[in-house]
Amino acid sequence: MTQTYKVGNVSIGEGMPKICAPLTGTNVDEILEECKMIRASAVDLVEWRVDFFDDALLTDRVLATLPKIKEVLEDLPLIFSFRTAEEGGEKKITDKQYVSLNKAVAVSGHVHIIDIELFRGKNVVEELVTAAKESQIYTIISNHDFNRTPEMEELIRRVTSAIELGGDFPKLAVMPQREEDLLTVLKASLQMKRTYPEQAIIMIAMGSLGMISRLSGEIFGSAITFASVRNASAPGQISVTDMKSILQLIHDAK
Repeated sequence: MTQTYKVGNVSIGEGMPKICAPLTGTNVDEILEECKMIRASAVDLVEWRVDFFDDALLTDRVLATLPKIKEVLEDLPLIFSFRTAEEGGEKKITDKQYVSLNKAVAVSGHVHIIDIELFRGKNVVEELVTAAKESQIYTIISNHDFNRTPEMEELIRRVTSAIELGGDFPKLAVMPQREEDLLTVLKASLQMKRTYPEQAIIMIAMGSLGMISRLSGEIFGSAITFASVRNASAPGQISVTDMKSILQLIHDAK
């Protein structure tokens, strides 16, 4: 049985996949306007994609913005993600900047989860996992491949590595090029669900071809899915309203 993770008022790992919506504003006004729209929607969690923020590399500006976000979001759990350019994000960042920024955010008391990229390297990941645990927040250890879908064995290896490094929510998002790639992702997700039944895992195929993977997490074992309120942060995201309706339909049919 999958372990349930209590993140704020949300229980991840039970029932329907939890819906996460991204904040992608480039300045504080845009971000807070997005927060208002998200607050009025059916989302369960919010991801601040801080790499969209003009001042993302200025830690003091990021820390000053976090309490403003939380004030509008109220009790919605917040994920902090600096998606690097190497994994489809908006900005480049050095390892030193990446560690410093995420550590500062972890201890700020304003986020529930930080997203750590698996391919930043073992030392970076372990340092940030330790910082998160000391601050009593959760971690997503993620990998994003916008070009292809690796073979199933490689998908499993990456997710397993994220688990072994201490990630609470291992995440893998890849780009299918053909229908068989989608099947590979779903099969890998199902195998991870059976191999690590206590682990809440996130596995997504992106783009229009991968949309089914965003909808079928309750069947194949993906605990969080991503949908948009205003702007999508990755190819294939549908609206929160449509996502909620479809997830409910699948849940009720089980």
